[in-house]
Amino acid sequence: MAGMFGFLRSFGFEKLGKVGDSITQKIVSWDPETASQAEIEEMIRDLDKITTEAGKARAEYDREKAEADAAQKNYDKFMSAAELLNNRLEEAQALGDEAKALELNKSLNKLLEDLESLKPEMERESQEASEAKAYHDELIELAQVTADKLKKAKDMLEKGRRDMQRAEIERQRAVARAEKSQKMAGLKTETSSLGVALAAMNRQAEQARAQAASSDMKAKLLSTDRDGHDDIIKAALAEVSGEPSKTASVSERLAQLKKK
Repeated sequence: MAGMFGFLRSFGFEKLGKVGDSITQKIVSWDPETASQAEIEEMIRDLDKITTEAGKARAEYDREKAEADAAQKNYDKFMSAAELLNNRLEEAQALGDEAKALELNKSLNKLLEDLESLKPEMERESQEASEAKAYHDELIELAQVTADKLKKAKDMLEKGRRDMQRAEIERQRAVARAEKSQKMAGLKTETSSLGVALAAMNRQAEQARAQAASSDMKAKLLSTDRDGHDDIIKAALAEVSGEPSKTASVSERLAQLKKK
């Protein structure tokens, strides 16, 4: 990341524009673990800008590389020619052929002048190609960093959504459990109330039965009804109550009637 800052500040931002600085700073400081959906969408737009610029940088690098290769090839050709002329010059000097040596020396000097003028041009083309490659490579790196952070942010956001869904499901289950408990509590209350009512009804029934028994007993005590008694019991009851016995003789009944 340090290399990215160093190169993009010195070269890349001029090509990417002032927005390049803010994009790079944003990507470096961006925390995917706390990213919102809006931040993710913004980073996707920034990634689109970076990849678009990376495509342009690749085309520029290819052009600069072709120019640098052509300049290097031309320089190498001139250098090979200069070396060839220099070898022939040395041979002519060794043979003592001054005319030939003079002619070769003149041509060699002209070729060396060309090489001296070609060298800075060749070096400039090579430097531009190197810068174009570095710019392209760091844009690719920046795009990769952004893509990795985006992927992590999406994963974290999806995890957050799943956690929220699970939490909501658990909340609904808890609510359902609470409602069930409340219903069960209501049923128990109703059951308890029913038990109280039944107990009250049983008490009333017992009271009613007791009152009925009391009434029956009172009725029996006060009743002169002879139903249900045999003749002997009836006669005895009649006798103790002063009633004439139906089985008594005529003299007994007459004597009874005379009593005051």
